[in-house]
Amino acid sequence: MAVPFFLSVLLLLLCQHGSGRKLRKPLPCDEVDALQKIIVKLGLRELSTSRNYCSSETDDKFISFECGCNESTTNSWHITSLVASGVRLNGQIDKRLSNLTCLNKIDLSSNQLYGTIPESLGKLTRLQTLKLGYNQLSGQIPPTLGNLEALQTLELYMNFLHHSIPPSLGSLKNLTTLYLDGNMLSGQIPKELGNLLNLTSLGLSENRLSGPLPRELGKLSKLKALYLDSNNLTGRLPESFANLTSLLGFTVSGNKLSGEIPPFISNFQGLTYLYLMGNDFEGELPPGIFNLSGLEELLVSDLKNTSFRFPEIGNLTSINYLVLRNCSLTGGIPDYIGNNWKSLNYLDLSFNNLSGSIPQSLKNALRLSLTNNKLNGSIPPWILKRHKVDLSYNNFTGFIKDNITDPTNHNSTKVKTLDLGKPNRDSILALSKKCTSKHHSLFINCGGARTTAEGNPYDEDISTERFFSVPGTWAYSCSGDLTFTPCNSSDFVKNMTCGVSGERKLKDLNIVEMAKGPNEAWKTSFTAIVDDNPLEIHFFWAGKGSLDNPLALNGPLVSAISVTPNFNVHDGKLSASQIAGITIGCAFAPLLLFLFAWKMRLQGNRELREKQIEVQQNRSFTLQQIIDGTKNFSSKMEIGRGRYGVVYKANLPDQIKLAVKKISPPSEQREKDELKSEIGNLISLSHENLVQLLDGYSSKDLHLLIYEYMETGSLHKALFEQRHTNTETELDWRARFDICLGIAKGLNYLHEEEEKSIKIKIVHGNINAKNILLDKTHTAKLSDFGLATIYNEEDPFTAIKARGSRVYMAPEHALGKAITVKADVYSYGVVVLEIVSGRSNTEYIPNQEADFLLDTAGRLHQQGKFLNLVDKKLGSRFDNKQALTLLHLAMECTNQSPTLRPSMSEVVTKLSDMKASVPSSSSEVV
Repeated sequence: MAVPFFLSVLLLLLCQHGSGRKLRKPLPCDEVDALQKIIVKLGLRELSTSRNYCSSETDDKFISFECGCNESTTNSWHITSLVASGVRLNGQIDKRLSNLTCLNKIDLSSNQLYGTIPESLGKLTRLQTLKLGYNQLSGQIPPTLGNLEALQTLELYMNFLHHSIPPSLGSLKNLTTLYLDGNMLSGQIPKELGNLLNLTSLGLSENRLSGPLPRELGKLSKLKALYLDSNNLTGRLPESFANLTSLLGFTVSGNKLSGEIPPFISNFQGLTYLYLMGNDFEGELPPGIFNLSGLEELLVSDLKNTSFRFPEIGNLTSINYLVLRNCSLTGGIPDYIGNNWKSLNYLDLSFNNLSGSIPQSLKNALRLSLTNNKLNGSIPPWILKRHKVDLSYNNFTGFIKDNITDPTNHNSTKVKTLDLGKPNRDSILALSKKCTSKHHSLFINCGGARTTAEGNPYDEDISTERFFSVPGTWAYSCSGDLTFTPCNSSDFVKNMTCGVSGERKLKDLNIVEMAKGPNEAWKTSFTAIVDDNPLEIHFFWAGKGSLDNPLALNGPLVSAISVTPNFNVHDGKLSASQIAGITIGCAFAPLLLFLFAWKMRLQGNRELREKQIEVQQNRSFTLQQIIDGTKNFSSKMEIGRGRYGVVYKANLPDQIKLAVKKISPPSEQREKDELKSEIGNLISLSHENLVQLLDGYSSKDLHLLIYEYMETGSLHKALFEQRHTNTETELDWRARFDICLGIAKGLNYLHEEEEKSIKIKIVHGNINAKNILLDKTHTAKLSDFGLATIYNEEDPFTAIKARGSRVYMAPEHALGKAITVKADVYSYGVVVLEIVSGRSNTEYIPNQEADFLLDTAGRLHQQGKFLNLVDKKLGSRFDNKQALTLLHLAMECTNQSPTLRPSMSEVVTKLSDMKASVPSSSSEVV
């Protein structure tokens, strides 16, 4: 019998006696029973286990157990290790795990486990390693974990754990690693953690911890890594921390710590990274920090003091990433930064009071931010060769010959990003060609496309980094790098400062508190006097943001800006002669417009009559004939509606039928040009599982796609509408399996296939049963594809606006995350569940809550009753193994994490290998 797809068990027999001979003893009955239930609840299939479990030696890539002997009992072996890391488990941790009393290692990290951590785990007194990081566990950390006296490693990071940290964890005397980062833990850090004298790594970052740092942590002299960033910690750094001389990494960014930065940090000679950004520290940065020769990353911001200078000598010879932002630095930039710090790639000295010229020695830095200083002189030519540079808000007097003279001219340099100066009178005049008139109001949709709200037209501002394509009413917007944001809590950015035309209007605004919750709008208004000067609106986030994600994923925190006058705007009344001229013009205008429209109609009709569309070999029709076949797009010929328009049936001579999609014309000319280009690309796509696009037409106001006509209709009709009609399209098991495979092949072609003439991945973006059509042989064909945003392979993080049906929509749509081809994989998983079950993902029953198929599948999966999901109309005419594999595959595809979903090429390979064993439609399999 074949080994089950999702699980076989690797048993490493470790206990040896005598001359190395391996003894294979039976497992206790209670462990066998517990093991079966644990496996099922974790989200795996139930195994046929027995007391001879430790005698099997089969390999499995998903999960492994180890068996060992108990010295106190000679008649039994025991499970000593359970490892299933990163294998897409989506169940829960069973409390019966504590019945495996000889366990010394549990590693269930990097899965999708949910629910709480069982308190019963505190009974595993032999446990040395407990790794549950990167899951979706909730609830509190069980205080009973403090009973695990043998525990050396405890990793619970990146979950949704809340409440406070149990003081009982201070009893784990043998603990060397404690990672609780990335949760929602609150309250103060227990002083009892200072009893963990063997601790080498402590991670508490990205939580909601508050209060002062306990001085007892200073007793942890073996500590090498201390992560405390992105919390609400207050007070000073305790003097007892001077004992932490073994530290290699120390991070406290994004808190509310105050006082001076203590000089004892200079004694941490092994320090490789030091993050102090986004606090309320004051005074100077201790000079000794500049002599930590092993330091690779130093990040400091918002240092409140009168002023301080770089020391005369700096020995940061290993520094790679240096940020000293808003630290009141004065004087010049020393030459030794570039001459002696050869590893430096990123230098940020912005928002200081530095003066003098840019040293020639800085030319080795790839990224350079010197904005908001008092630097002067000419800009050196090597600036143009840097990857990213921001020199704005300084006092530079000019450019070296051949440098950029117009900051809006991107063609004059190869530099990726270069910001040379703030908008002043001269630069505004230089942009006068684009800002041609005065305006009394301004509306900007920050981070979004042009739109209308409350009757006001909001200009687009879609760039996350620069906006130079000026819409005509304003100059440009600019956003900088953000750092240090918790990735799974609501405290994404804690404080923000706002300035209008140089005057500070808001200080340390807490967005979370003011908004009163997620997705809640909060508005505020300011009054500013603007005479003949540019209006500047400046937001400063005190260094809190994200370095982990690509810049293209950093969205705006301010959703819109509106500027309106609080004075009476001149009404501009017209003179009598002007009124007379307009009246005459209005009288002639209808006639002129009629003549113009008549001429354009003649030209348009001629093109429609002349353009030929080949619909079959050696058989063509004109566009006008095809339009006439739709009865001029009559509602009676409508057969469907998609995201971009209406689909009509076209009846042509000789019983030839076509499907014609009339696309709603975009409002912007740029979008019309892009649509015309995309239609040209779509015509080159050809695959047996795509509805064949025969041709397309795109003019000023008419955009058509001409498709082959699918007689059978949609998969939605075959699965769900037949019960309400007299004509049934019966889908037997083989047909359903072939449809699943066909859909996968079509998506794989769009996503990955190299034979496409256009070498780009195409995100369908709207996979659902209505967009999957069936021909006479029940071959599945994808429709409504290709007009979703197309992205290049080099930019896999491009965000694509969600357009799909909600019940098929991947979670990243709702979370505002980047959309890749893995969103289609999620939708595919939902469709597979519908095909196997014959049920829609959401079925409405009067007076009851909506029953989501995905939730039902999850429950049956956990209960080991997955086959109960198979369509009852099939009876016993289906293959158990094939059905289970399809259902497991659907659950993998609908994983919450896009990276854990399989690719469509993997799906195609798996289903193609299975196809030969699928029974014929007349077979009965039980």
